[in-house]
Amino acid sequence: MTRNFIDITALALSIVLVTGCAINRSATADGAPLARQVTESDHCGLTAPGLVYIRNASELDSLSRLPSGNLSMNQLRAIDLDQEHLVLVGLGQKSTGGYGVTLETAEIVDDVLELTLKAREPSPDAMVTQALTTPCAVIAISPEDWERLRVSGEGLDTITRER
Repeated sequence: MTRNFIDITALALSIVLVTGCAINRSATADGAPLARQVTESDHCGLTAPGLVYIRNASELDSLSRLPSGNLSMNQLRAIDLDQEHLVLVGLGQKSTGGYGVTLETAEIVDDVLELTLKAREPSPDAMVTQALTTPCAVIAISPEDWERLRVSGEGLDTITRER
């Protein structure tokens, strides 16, 4: 009797552990990456650190109105926004050149699309331009199978956004 109780308890715990584990994915159902970096720029026009989430053409058009932004709008307009959405991640205004941000990984954990980026800054002895910059990266993401977006990484504050 005790042996049956132990076996049933072990089976029940195993089922709970398996169903309670996080669902992780690093690709879409078609095998495409969840995220890819489309472009980056030293002058995006976002003077504060943060992100802009773009789902459609009218939201994309608002990027062209950013002050002193120089993103390649033709390259961004070529993206099918029914298949991929865009996330612009900006570092805010910097006093010199040499700053940038790069996508490192993308993964869906449960219902959260987690983008890990790396911010870079010039070394203290680097020769850099003496001009105000607003560096950013534009990342195309899968709009499916997630409810919350989390952007974090080395040199960045964590930013979360509901879909």
